[in-house]
Amino acid sequence: MVSLKQHLLPLALFGLVFTSNFTLADDKIRYGISHWPPYGLTEQTQITGIDYDVSQEISKRLGIELDYRVCPFKRCLQEMENGQLDLLAGIARNPEREKYMAYTETPYSAVAVVFYVRKGEASRLATYEDLYEMRVGYVSKSHYFEPFNSDAKVPKVDVDKERRLLPMLHSGRIDTYVGTDPNASYEVLTMGYKDKLEKAPFNPKKEVPIHFATSRKSKYVALVSRISEIIFDMHEDGTIREIHAKYN
Repeated sequence: MVSLKQHLLPLALFGLVFTSNFTLADDKIRYGISHWPPYGLTEQTQITGIDYDVSQEISKRLGIELDYRVCPFKRCLQEMENGQLDLLAGIARNPEREKYMAYTETPYSAVAVVFYVRKGEASRLATYEDLYEMRVGYVSKSHYFEPFNSDAKVPKVDVDKERRLLPMLHSGRIDTYVGTDPNASYEVLTMGYKDKLEKAPFNPKKEVPIHFATSRKSKYVALVSRISEIIFDMHEDGTIREIHAKYN
């Protein structure tokens, strides 16, 4: 698990400001969660994962229940934009998303950008420029790093879930895919591709802090500062570290 120390921002004591149309007891926060192991494990009877465990602790400390709604990442973003969801995790900050989401100041985790290729083909991807000659798989609406995010010259193939990229790469439908660790390595191991795929030598050396965020159309948007304070406290008291350790 990559370190978060450099991303933690000192927090002032936030006053909790409530909107006039809700109380803490009369509703549940609609929380979107995607299948993104080990952050979101949604394809079994009981949802688990880092995002689930962190959200459960946030819910307990807030004193508000969460209504869990499983959705592909792209649809989760759409529902945050139109106000059908109140809360989402695993969000990297970018200007487009900040138009419709309010981020916690404190990230709860961070991921490192990686590329995978077929076993024995590592030499094909040694520099960024090699991407121009490859079909690159990625998860739609995901934010990785610049210039990749906005580079129209890279031939890209989008999917709704990262796990779809592994069989696509193995079968030759794409030449590489971009993902983030620890989840990319988790998928390669648990889906049986450890001896079939490998990390490319090219490493953009980009660590991406990920946050919780509230929809700006949510009646709970005023809670974002309180949630940020809770996450900071969870780093300080070791809760975040303990949750991550469960999935290592």
